Amino acid sequence: MDYISTKGIILDGNAVVQNHAGPQTNGFHNMESQEHNAQAVHVEDAAQNQYTVDSHEDTPSTLTSSDISTFISPFATDHYTDFYDTQVGHYWGSGEGSDIQLIWESLQEQLSLKGCISPINVVSMGSGTGREIRTMLAKAPAAGLDKVDAHFFAIDPEPAMLRRGQAVLEAAAEGQLSKIANVDWIASDALSFTTDVPALRGATDLLFFAGGGFQHMLSPTEILGFLRQVARALRTGSTAATAVIVILGESLPSQMATIPNGDKEPITIVSERQPELTFEKGIKEETWAGPYHVDTFTLKVKSTNDGKILKEFKFRFDLVLFDEEAWPELVSKAGLKIVKEKDYDVGKAFYLQKK
Repeated sequence: MDYISTKGIILDGNAVVQNHAGPQTNGFHNMESQEHNAQAVHVEDAAQNQYTVDSHEDTPSTLTSSDISTFISPFATDHYTDFYDTQVGHYWGSGEGSDIQLIWESLQEQLSLKGCISPINVVSMGSGTGREIRTMLAKAPAAGLDKVDAHFFAIDPEPAMLRRGQAVLEAAAEGQLSKIANVDWIASDALSFTTDVPALRGATDLLFFAGGGFQHMLSPTEILGFLRQVARALRTGSTAATAVIVILGESLPSQMATIPNGDKEPITIVSERQPELTFEKGIKEETWAGPYHVDTFTLKVKSTNDGKILKEFKFRFDLVLFDEEAWPELVSKAGLKIVKEKDYDVGKAFYLQKK
């Protein structure tokens, strides 16, 4: 496993960054059980890897047609990580995602209940570039917190996303934001994070999975594997330790008809971090097979000055609709219980605790 500390130190261990088939939202793979590579993979070595669709027991083969098999995982590319952050800013403006407010409230609750635990451990699953962590740390001073007594673990399988997240956090507020709390950037995934980070076993006070990444786990087996990891992570003996799982309305059958899809039109935006670059995202195309679908789109990287195309990518996401009927049973089978459900403007949040 590769740890990327906020000071840029990489500690080598067992590598967990693999060339998976399933892409992800917020930098999170569609993951399968597999043996870890015994050799450490340094974050600096991440490449723009091509991939093809793995065979999933529940995934129709109609999604593996050759016309989309050469599309690549967007989150393995540094250009996409830049576009990703810029696009989030384009959608939310100067505000914040409403999912972050839910997570911020949960963090404040955990801090108020922590007792003698110092710091509390907080896991951002599928952290991507750290949007949620960064926003919450920025909110802390207004809440009267010069320091947040929490140790954040940003967990994502893509080094490019982690690299970006670390750099953006350290640059934010002239370097002051990264001083509010400790943040470790860790290359791992939803099916192995408690194995890869033993310090989280039975010692996690808050885990959140936001940004729509959950819908990239394509089978009940994967979802159950993740939920068992959550049960293993939540603090032993605690009645307050909580996991907040955010599901976007676009993947909820009960909500998807009322949730607007933001990808119906092309997007052209100038990079926030590199204004000499302009991104042009094409219209998303969807291929459906029952509850499963593959979204594909193109991304052109252009010179802002003269419009010259510098790079062009073909990207894909593999997705599945959230099974609202099967969900409670999977949660229970993992040794967890749903203590609260909360609708918000673009989806639903489930609050899970140990039984």
